[in-house]
Amino acid sequence: MTLISSKNSSDTSADVAIIMRTKDRHLLLPRALGSVLLQKFTNWHLYLVNDGGEREELDKQLEVYQPIFGKRLTVLHNEKSLGLAAALNVALAAGSEEFVAVHGDGDSWDPAFLINTVLFLSDPKKATYLGVATDCYVIDEVIEEGGVIRETRRHVWAREKGVTDYTKMLCSNTFAPICFLFRRSVISQIGLFDASLPALGDWDFNIRLMMKGDIGHICKPLANYHYLHETDWFVDDNTAAKREAAYRLQSTFLQNRLLRSFLDKQPEALGFLMTLLKPIRETHERIGHTQHSVGELQHHVHYLDRRIDELLSINRRLASQMSVVVSELEQVRTVASWQKKMLRPVHKVWRSALPVRRVIARLRGRP
Repeated sequence: MTLISSKNSSDTSADVAIIMRTKDRHLLLPRALGSVLLQKFTNWHLYLVNDGGEREELDKQLEVYQPIFGKRLTVLHNEKSLGLAAALNVALAAGSEEFVAVHGDGDSWDPAFLINTVLFLSDPKKATYLGVATDCYVIDEVIEEGGVIRETRRHVWAREKGVTDYTKMLCSNTFAPICFLFRRSVISQIGLFDASLPALGDWDFNIRLMMKGDIGHICKPLANYHYLHETDWFVDDNTAAKREAAYRLQSTFLQNRLLRSFLDKQPEALGFLMTLLKPIRETHERIGHTQHSVGELQHHVHYLDRRIDELLSINRRLASQMSVVVSELEQVRTVASWQKKMLRPVHKVWRSALPVRRVIARLRGRP
């Protein structure tokens, strides 16, 4: 690992360490860097870890930002990729600020994120809180040909008010890392991010943090969690589909590991847990039966949909044929109308010749 810039030891220490891991994400990185630079709260220092990515290209990209960041930027280069959690630990070890925020290289903040979260944790009345999280926008987006980032939709990821519910945190991570600011002092109590976890290191960290204290909540969407979808033109290891697959697998591994750790220390709790989890298992079984029934209904619905499609197709063909018949009848009606008009003079002459025709008929012996 090598260092290209660092804080001057004579500088006044910043209040917030912003740690960011990146690896060859040059298209998305400018948005993340701009998000940091636009913060209304300015007493921060950014620790950017290049986790095994192309160094020269990153250095060239950062040349534009270096005058703006000044001494507030430290860039750390890992010769080989260590993974997200280990890279964040490298950044943590480089600083000593009072507060810490993890900023994804594809995410962004509202300009008021730091000032709101820092004021929350700096309030003496909230000294017992070990961290604070905000609501955020979840922004679905795709990268189109030419490197154009296009937003497809967004919604607010809102949480409970006041304080994070630990029971919900045990079930799933209740906020994205981009939403969170925590006290550095927590690390001495619970340790760093678990580098053995390829994913969900933030969830594991939050579970361990909440063993020691609470996480507050600000009911404002002050962060943006960008949900990148893979396209035919743009392929990335950090797209939504790949993250979801990894998170589902690692979620099970993490829950299993935590349960094993608990039972290893208190094996007598196994029977209690089995009794406690029995209603949950039965509920899951009922849900499974319900899902099976729903699956059968969906199968029948799909069959009916196909039959309806077939009938609609037949109806369209009949309608097309009827249209042809109606068109032909209309043509016949038009021809007949013209013929009637053309024969009117003949018919008039024929009627006016009726007395002559009767005389001729008598002469021929007809009645």
